[in-house]
Amino acid sequence: MLACLLLSAASAEARVESQEVSQSASSVADYWTPERREAAKPAEQRFGGAAPQAEAKAAPLPWTSAEVTTPYTQAPTSTHGKVFFTLGGNDYVCSGTALLSGNKSVVWTAGHCVNEGPGAFATNWEFVPAYKDGSAPLGAYVAENLFTTSAWGNSGEFSYDLGAAVVAPAGGTALTDRVGGRGIAFNYSRSQTYTSYGYPAAPPFDGERLWRCNSGLQTQDTSANPATLGIGCDMTGGSSGGGWIVGSNVVSVNSYGYDNQPNVMYGPYQGSVAQSLYAAAAAD
Repeated sequence: MLACLLLSAASAEARVESQEVSQSASSVADYWTPERREAAKPAEQRFGGAAPQAEAKAAPLPWTSAEVTTPYTQAPTSTHGKVFFTLGGNDYVCSGTALLSGNKSVVWTAGHCVNEGPGAFATNWEFVPAYKDGSAPLGAYVAENLFTTSAWGNSGEFSYDLGAAVVAPAGGTALTDRVGGRGIAFNYSRSQTYTSYGYPAAPPFDGERLWRCNSGLQTQDTSANPATLGIGCDMTGGSSGGGWIVGSNVVSVNSYGYDNQPNVMYGPYQGSVAQSLYAAAAAD
């Protein structure tokens, strides 16, 4: 059974770091030329291909991986998209998911897709739902505010590698009015079958198509506290921030992997800290 509890704005603020984005939507749109989008690198390259934690052992359980073939502009596939941003003077790509919220404007992603962890927040941040082969059929949504957990923003803790963006309308239309939105769940049983979505951009992928992995819980990384979730998945860099779906709800995101575990993807467990993050973004 999945459970979703809303927290007060006061409790949310105690666990969340945020930054208002000063650049205009037009300046960000002008920045992301087709050439810059194509040249942007997977954000995971900042970590040298693996998270700096102790090794964990994975169990070889069945899982599947496939390119998404349903129409990208059709809900709920349209809720998934590609993220472009700048950190430390370099351009990067990640993945994200549009969430249902009162402000109709929340994108859920990994913390390292919005903030250096620890360090500065990203600039030139935009979400392109239904991105495919360089096209943006549903527009590009530019961040007005970026959020991450305090544990990521202050300490770079991968157990809390979660981020959110509140995006401005595109063409006068709010994000979820155009693309629909996923729900979000917290404090759920870890033993689920997860469907993970993302835009893997490191070889053998090119970042131009949406992929998904379907897997039960294979392992947990107990070197993280709380332990992160491990599923079978061969997606590479660029898929970070893509939502893990159970039913119709996002329950985690692609976060990191280990070089010695090429087919295991880890994601944070969404407990009370993730609730705080969502509550803060949804109330913005």
